[in-house]
Amino acid sequence: MMARIAHISDTHLGTKFRQGVKHNVWGIEMRSRLLEHDFYERFEELFQRIAQEDPPVDLVIHSGDLYNSPWENNPTHPPAMAEQTVIRVLKEFIGDTGIPVLILEGNHGIWRSLNVSLLDTLKMSIPGLDVATQQDFKAALVNEIPLKYTYENLEVFCFPFIEYNVLESSDLLADFNDWITSYQRPNKNKPSVAVAHGMDLDRTLFPSMFSMDYDYIALGHDHRQHSYSKKAWYAGCPERWRFDEVKHDKGYLLVEIEAGEDPIVVQRKLDFERIVLNEKIQIENDDTVETVVEKVTVLLKNAGLEREWDPKTAARVRIVFDGESPRFGSIDLGMAMESLRLNLLSSDSKYNLVQLVWTIKQSDRDFVSPAYPEIESEYLIEDPEADFKAYLETLEIDEKFNPEQLTKIAVRALRIAAAQEDERLTLDTLSEEVP
Repeated sequence: MMARIAHISDTHLGTKFRQGVKHNVWGIEMRSRLLEHDFYERFEELFQRIAQEDPPVDLVIHSGDLYNSPWENNPTHPPAMAEQTVIRVLKEFIGDTGIPVLILEGNHGIWRSLNVSLLDTLKMSIPGLDVATQQDFKAALVNEIPLKYTYENLEVFCFPFIEYNVLESSDLLADFNDWITSYQRPNKNKPSVAVAHGMDLDRTLFPSMFSMDYDYIALGHDHRQHSYSKKAWYAGCPERWRFDEVKHDKGYLLVEIEAGEDPIVVQRKLDFERIVLNEKIQIENDDTVETVVEKVTVLLKNAGLEREWDPKTAARVRIVFDGESPRFGSIDLGMAMESLRLNLLSSDSKYNLVQLVWTIKQSDRDFVSPAYPEIESEYLIEDPEADFKAYLETLEIDEKFNPEQLTKIAVRALRIAAAQEDERLTLDTLSEEVP
């Protein structure tokens, strides 16, 4: 028996970009801001593409973060446009194709302090939609029952997002692992799929799940579309949520699954009209503020952005200024860039630009324009492990210290600080991070 699924994830509907964005530009019917609207378009495009698959898929699995809010640092309800887009797109897709859809709850779009879920409302509104929420998980754990959906050609075992610290502080880690091995065991007569929202980085991807020999594991949380193992893939975010995602493959996964066999995974990639640039400009010792600003305008011209405004293609640009000059400080450069941005994003600008942000990497670091303030607490540094390793290479380290261990300690400390967790950085908390 063979099953075909479409695996999507991390659509983050309702994402809003506030920093450095052109004033008063809107998507269709002036119901959502232009960059917010990009996420709605990608969501609709995914289901349009999936509906055209031949032969058709048996199921669409969304592995978490349907909406961007609420989450722990942004407790606001998703925009009405986000909810209306989901209802319209899924009703049309399921009604036209007859293909069921399953959505898992991730760490975004979840009311953490309430015993309700936004996904429950969707399920009541859309025939043919199944959901698996954190509340469903808690009920399954307490009642010692599986959290799964059975379809004609496959079984799907659900693992909604749950924080390691929550299980640990509740003394439920052993019970959770026992629940997985006792109640989330696949039936070998049908292809089996596990769907989970988690990553090794924040300890929300639990090893016991991989011991169950599922035929495919549909993962969410990591925005980069890639293989985690032979039988497990991240579908990634279908839109450029952060600037460092510009080089990622974006789209969905078409997966053929047969019991006892390795899955066949095909990446279906999306193309984008909107340009997104994440560039570095090196500041030389003899640079002035004026010459650095000139480097910015040259970069924009070389990227083909000196042209008429087009809302479909208007670019998002992030610049990282690296290096220093004795002729100016970061405050001087920040003020000059603010003035430049005001001109570039004005209504009579000659540049096709919708967003301009920057980061200044200088020792005085008095001025930083955050690239994505609404999500910066989740991603304090784009790649903290790589950055810290690069920093260690500039130091003379005693041989008794292991660079890998130092890196893990630093990354763990950054994660605790970014999430504003109550956890303390002790030998006990590091026991599973550092060998």
